[in-house]
Amino acid sequence: MATSTGPGSWRIALEATEARLTTSRQQGLWLLYAPPRLDGAFYLRPNTAALAGFALRLPLPSHRAEPPVLHWESAELDRDAHAWLRFGRQAVRSPVSVVCAEIPGERPYVKIVLETVFSSRSLRLPAWLPPRPVTLRLFSEIRPTDRSPG
Repeated sequence: MATSTGPGSWRIALEATEARLTTSRQQGLWLLYAPPRLDGAFYLRPNTAALAGFALRLPLPSHRAEPPVLHWESAELDRDAHAWLRFGRQAVRSPVSVVCAEIPGERPYVKIVLETVFSSRSLRLPAWLPPRPVTLRLFSEIRPTDRSPG
């Protein structure tokens, strides 16, 4: 797979992508919200398929025509395992754990799992998020684009 890391040679498999905001309660994890979609990009290191960074936008629930968006981004993950979360004018920097693995096979792909914990209070997130630590976890796959000779 390392030979197909040129621009435009990868796509995010949206059908295999899921983000979840959870918090801990006495009974265990409590799902706060699972965005129905996300927008953004993953950045792979040339010739290695290692995850270098990401910039993601997760819409939050709202009755407004234009829903509020939580921005989650990081650059240089292999040098600094932190991410920025931004909501409006508020921002917080938080450690991020990264699992990025090449899955071989007939149709190989890169599996990505990102996770960070942050305080919803520090970002002044909507009231439906409790003022306690929130875990943001993303599962995704990046697959080579199908290039048919034409």
